[in-house]
Amino acid sequence: MPSPLFHGLTPEEVELARSYFLRRAYPKGKAVFHQGDLGQTLYLVEAGQVRLFRTHLGGQEKTLGYIGPGGIFGEMSLLDGSERSASAVAEEDSLLLALHQEAYLALIRRLPLIAHNLARLLAHRLREADLELDLMAFEEAKSRVAYALLKLLRQGMGPKIRARQQELAALAGASRETVTRALQELKAQGAVRLAPGEVEVLSPALLEEVAFGLV
Repeated sequence: MPSPLFHGLTPEEVELARSYFLRRAYPKGKAVFHQGDLGQTLYLVEAGQVRLFRTHLGGQEKTLGYIGPGGIFGEMSLLDGSERSASAVAEEDSLLLALHQEAYLALIRRLPLIAHNLARLLAHRLREADLELDLMAFEEAKSRVAYALLKLLRQGMGPKIRARQQELAALAGASRETVTRALQELKAQGAVRLAPGEVEVLSPALLEEVAFGLV
């Protein structure tokens, strides 16, 4: 899948850009980095899937999202060299492309559009984070669950989303029991179909209406 990091580049420029990355294989379950690690590397998912999560005091994990082919992560530490704000682990056997800070600086001298594309991706994530904060603060649990499903759908996990209710609860900021009730309500509305260990999204448009309190 083409990466938005390479948006607007010619095929020849994409090949040039990719030459600055190092290819690394991560088997399922292997950590890419841990929260608190020092790092100056951005990662692009070439194949597989990576889960991002934050660990809170007491050991509780909050899943922040899943990154599939074409997606990037680790960009904040690339830019400011600070500690990792979250952990990343391969959810399945994955092939990642790693871009170290020195290589990034050399790359944007050759292809300045890369820096612009990275800024656009950061702006999009900031807007999404602002929206998510509003939903968490003001919307009911069903809306938050609907938004969590939409988020997973946009990250390439649908329409049949294989996720434990505990993971959905972490994404939605709700208890497992609340997520169970919300999923049943979404099923009754015709937005999803439920199966053991799986949620199939039948109507993304309806999910969006639920997420933003329109129905």
